[in-house]
Order: sequence, then C-alpha cells, then structure tokens
Amino acid sequence: MKTIYHCLIMWVPFIVLFALAGVGLEILEGNKIRTSEYMTGLRDFGIGYVFLMGSYAFILYPLTFWPLTFILSKFMKNQIFKMATFTLFGGGIGAFSLIVIYGSRFIVEYHLNIVSSIILFGIAGLFYSMVEISVKKNIKFV
Repeated sequence: MKTIYHCLIMWVPFIVLFALAGVGLEILEGNKIRTSEYMTGLRDFGIGYVFLMGSYAFILYPLTFWPLTFILSKFMKNQIFKMATFTLFGGGIGAFSLIVIYGSRFIVEYHLNIVSSIILFGIAGLFYSMVEISVKKNIKFV
C-alpha cells in the first residue's frame, strides 16, 4: 500500500517536470516552425500552452512512469540504477513526445532535432528520479 501512495505522490512532480520539458521543447524546436498551419505553440496559446503540456503529462504518467515507479520502488534498492532507468525512459518519452506534438511532417520540413527533445526529457527524468529518492527518504508513510 505504501508503494501505491508513493506512486500517487510522484504524479505531481512528474506533471511539473515533464510539462516544463514540453515547454522547453517548444522554446527550442517549436519556434523554428513559421507557418499558420501550426497553431499550438507558445506564440498562439501563451501560458495556456503550459496547461496543455500539463494535461499531456497528466495522461502520460499512468501509462509510462506509474508502472515504472511502482516496479522500481518495490524491487530496486540501487539508487544509481533508478536514476539511469528514469533518465533513459524520460529520453524515450522525449522522442515519442516530439513526434506526437509536431508530427513527422513538421519534423522533416523544419529540420527539428530529436536529440534536443531526448536531452530535455532525459533531464526531466533525472530530476524525477532525484525527487523520487528524496520523497522515499523523507516522507515516512511512503
């Protein structure tokens, strides 16, 4: 039961970190797109784009990081392995997110770089692992 509470608590940092990574991706790569066909960036939505990324992260967590957090916190005690795993999965989510957010047409046409997405979301995964370790260590009922 403690592991389930831990996973529920970790939903909030996931939303914050991965929404910020999505905004960072929009700043780095989305600003390269200069067409009226692309209507979902910071130029069009402004602060609403942060909420859009937050809702994307809200839906993404139960599909990806909840099972991963559950398995790793239940069976894995090695902190370095946890950090590496969360970072790698974050990078994988970054590659997936670039394709979902921009579509293959815009990626090819505007030469969007998938590496920047992998790095941004990998860093978000690394920060997530640090928060996860800190929460596990400092909150006693988790």
